[in-house]
Amino acid sequence: MSNTALWDKLGKTDPKHTKKFKRSGGFEGTAIKPMFSYRRMTEEFGPCGQGWGVGKPDFTVVPGPEGEMLVYCTASIWYGADHNIVYGVGGDKVAGKNKNGLQLDDEAFKKAFTDGVTNALKMIGVGADVHMGLFDDNKYVNTIAKEFEAEKAGEKKPEPKQ
Repeated sequence: MSNTALWDKLGKTDPKHTKKFKRSGGFEGTAIKPMFSYRRMTEEFGPCGQGWGVGKPDFTVVPGPEGEMLVYCTASIWYGADHNIVYGVGGDKVAGKNKNGLQLDDEAFKKAFTDGVTNALKMIGVGADVHMGLFDDNKYVNTIAKEFEAEKAGEKKPEPKQ
């Protein structure tokens, strides 16, 4: 088996399960919907808790500037019969400033956890094509979309153009 066999299986992302985003400062990118990543793991290893799973998260709350509060989450995932473990870190703002002043986010810990888990999944290749910048190329996105459509229809998959 190739050292990249798992990466190659999990590394292709169905464009229907992505969304474009913009962050302050002008950064733009493509995000993978977390449920798609979990589905890919389930397809490869079986149900969560049996063939793969998530370890207990570790949260750290850090004060930021001007009363902001940040939360970071170190999360682990395990997978396979040998329970291989991989870690990821995610974060979010518990309290952040906007035009109305300081605003609390009661979903911040959940967001940080999801971010940490999906960052761990990247380490074994889940959504690698997005994280490697291939979704910046419309030809690649169109080809991979056709591949996922063909897979659903039970047809032969076209090879992605890189």
